[in-house]
Amino acid sequence: MKRITVQEALKLKELPRKLFIHGQEEYLSRQLLKKFLKGKSYEEFYPESLDEFLKGGSGFLFSQDGQSTPVILHAQELPKFLRKKRDKELFLRRLSTSDSFAVVAFLELDYKTLKGELFKGIEELSELVVESKPYTEKQLYGLVDKKFKSAGRPLPKELVKLIVETVGSELTELKHETDKLLCYPGELTREVVEGLLFSSGKVNPFELIFPLLRGDGRELLTLFNSYLEKGGEPLQLLGLLQSQLRNLIEIKCQRRVRLPQESLRRFKELAAKKSLTELLKLLAELHQAEFNIKSGVLSPQEALKELAFNLSNI
Repeated sequence: MKRITVQEALKLKELPRKLFIHGQEEYLSRQLLKKFLKGKSYEEFYPESLDEFLKGGSGFLFSQDGQSTPVILHAQELPKFLRKKRDKELFLRRLSTSDSFAVVAFLELDYKTLKGELFKGIEELSELVVESKPYTEKQLYGLVDKKFKSAGRPLPKELVKLIVETVGSELTELKHETDKLLCYPGELTREVVEGLLFSSGKVNPFELIFPLLRGDGRELLTLFNSYLEKGGEPLQLLGLLQSQLRNLIEIKCQRRVRLPQESLRRFKELAAKKSLTELLKLLAELHQAEFNIKSGVLSPQEALKELAFNLSNI
């Protein structure tokens, strides 16, 4: 079993048949998964709905061509739903029967988790383990600089820095915002860049972390509604908030977090105001809202409304 970074994996001409990806850089993980699945017949499974996968029913195990690839998404949640030893063993047994598979955790798994029975078994079954680590601040500047130079519109260093520090290190948002800037027909001055970035059609997810941490359900619900009215995706929003909370938890635990300097300073201030227990409870509420949407228990609007209501009890 070979281990490489997601950046290295994306450069490979051909990927092996059995892939395990874990790390917090979701955009790159999804790009790699897209490359892996190109031309394949596949089925997606989530930790909260593994029945068909575990039972080996009429799904992928018995597809017509026998080549359907199971894709386990959000694998970081698997321990919540595979608590018993026999469930873990059954999961690994089903995985071992597949000629091809992908297991993807959109979170950096710590050493202890990776050495546990479940993820150790996944690693042993995999032909390639990919660590999806985020770019450093310097690398992000380089990516943005290269993108604008390739488009024939080079930017001065101070504008490249402004873009990264304003948008943040989340690559999906960085791609969307730089695409928007490249569509601007005139000269990209500081004033123009600030105006275009701050007048985005969506609510800045960073703004949402403040009422979330304050437990201000009324303000949060107002921002949620504004985000949805302007075409925002509920699951993407919850994913971004989860990423921010995980960063806060990492900071609270005095672990290193790679963020632009200004964002890191603000996150440290936020982390100092909440206990670790409170942050973990908030993260659990976000996971519950995500589960309610994915499982169809609640509509996105209902799930976000319930989340805002529950904040007052944390």
